[in-house]
Order: sequence, then structure tokens, then C-alpha cells
Amino acid sequence: MTDSAQLAADSQHIFEALTHGVAGDNDTAWTLLRPIVRRSNTAMYATFCAIAEAATFDAHQNQQPDEHFGIEVENIHTGEEGSVDAFPPGIRFAAQFVTARANRDEDTAHALYQSLYDSSPDDLGIGLRALYEMAVVSLRAFCERKREAEGRT
Repeated sequence: MTDSAQLAADSQHIFEALTHGVAGDNDTAWTLLRPIVRRSNTAMYATFCAIAEAATFDAHQNQQPDEHFGIEVENIHTGEEGSVDAFPPGIRFAAQFVTARANRDEDTAHALYQSLYDSSPDDLGIGLRALYEMAVVSLRAFCERKREAEGRT
């Protein structure tokens, strides 16, 4: 398979995986994603990027050109502002990675990925799962608003 054909197939599988995730079928979603992320570091990174884009798609719809994307963190015990530094490594990575990608800071996104890839593959897997969950939640909310706007339930 040519590189461009592989990229097209991977893109389709990632889209299908997210569609299954939105529908609540996580098993099928991971069956589609697993071979892509296991193929190579490049394919894995591309998957992270695509899923991060899906996670921020809805937020980008109303974002002003000079506005930056950010994730607000709240301490669940106090209700006060929290910090991603309190998150476990994989979850912290996902929050920072999705923010870097949303703000088009490719250098930071790649450095975050490479650092965790080199130091903790297990945490990288947790980060992928967290990114996937963010994308599914965001896409579900987007779909629900679209249905409501069109008068469907």
C-alpha cells in the first residue's frame, strides 16, 4: 500500500473509530485504532493529532482568531482553580497535548508526545485513552446541539 493510500485508510479508520465512540461502542473503536498506533511512531503520533483535532473541533467553531484555547481545571475537593500538574502523567499529557494542538503549537505538541513516548509508553497509552474520551465527549455534545438545532431528538 502506498503512503498516501495508507494515510487515507488510517484517516478513515480514525473517523470510524470516533463515530463508534460517539455511539458508545468503544470496543469497535479500539479495534480500529489499535493497529494504527502499533504500526509506527509516526502513525501513532498522527493518530494522537487527529484525535486531538476531533476533541477541539467544537471549541474551534466559535473561537475568535486572536483567542487561545485552554482547559480550565478545577480541584474537585475545593471547587477552586486547579492545575494540570496535579494530574497523573498520562492525563496531564492529554490535557497539555490537546491544548498545544488546539493553539497550533506543533513544536510543543510534538515535544510533549516525544517526551512521554521515550519515558513512559504506559502513560502514553493512558494519554491516548484520555484524548479519545475528550474527543468522544466533545463530538457527542456537538451532535446533540446539531440535532436540537434541527428540531430532532
